[in-house]
Amino acid sequence: MKKYGICALSIVPVRGKPSSKKEMVTQLLYGEVYSIIKQKKNWTKISNHFDNYIGWINNSQLTFIKQKDFYNIVARKPLYCLDFDGYIIDEKKQKTLIPLGGLISSCQELNSTFFGKSFNQKNKIINTSKKFINSPYLWGGRNQNGIDCSGFSQIVYKINGIKIPRDASQQAKYGIKIGHDEIQAGNLAFFGDSKKKVTHVGILINDKKIIHAFGKIRIDNFSSLGIENTDSKKITHNLIEIRKY
Repeated sequence: MKKYGICALSIVPVRGKPSSKKEMVTQLLYGEVYSIIKQKKNWTKISNHFDNYIGWINNSQLTFIKQKDFYNIVARKPLYCLDFDGYIIDEKKQKTLIPLGGLISSCQELNSTFFGKSFNQKNKIINTSKKFINSPYLWGGRNQNGIDCSGFSQIVYKINGIKIPRDASQQAKYGIKIGHDEIQAGNLAFFGDSKKKVTHVGILINDKKIIHAFGKIRIDNFSSLGIENTDSKKITHNLIEIRKY
């Protein structure tokens, strides 16, 4: 019988290989559910239901749920945390902080009560993205305490009811390609060496400004050439294309 799990902690790191010394490729956020692919002595290979991203989590952070609870959560209208100070209190009266974008509509299955601001319909993408300003860059991160460029675009879009893949190269394969004169707030811009090698993504505020993860979540200048760092005045990322979703 297939097994399922849920992220019962604020954040759970997901590794590329079953070892704490291996690269963190992504993270699970509170309330996200996953299917179990394979189990070893200390590690479990999982697939995040939200984006089908596959990796390994340590068994000490593994929480099983019943199949019916998994499907209840998947079928339910998502309710996301939109509060830096959001938290849940479980049946043991223990407190757990919830990151922005944590799936608090899963609280029922975890016997927890949420305290904070939540959001269950489309918010403005730019308003959401600005909540992450100055969050530090972290490879594989998906939360306000550490986030990478594609984790940033994915979580901001997630909160706004739009599902996109995890990595920038994957995100660049979806949506509709548009020209510079068609830009609207919230479109994604992709950067790299070529169309076959997309390495960076950012959220366009307008046709001259972009918010993205580069050292931290920051706002820089944008043009048909790419991203111009507002501090150094140099082009840091070469534009490949722009897409709307």
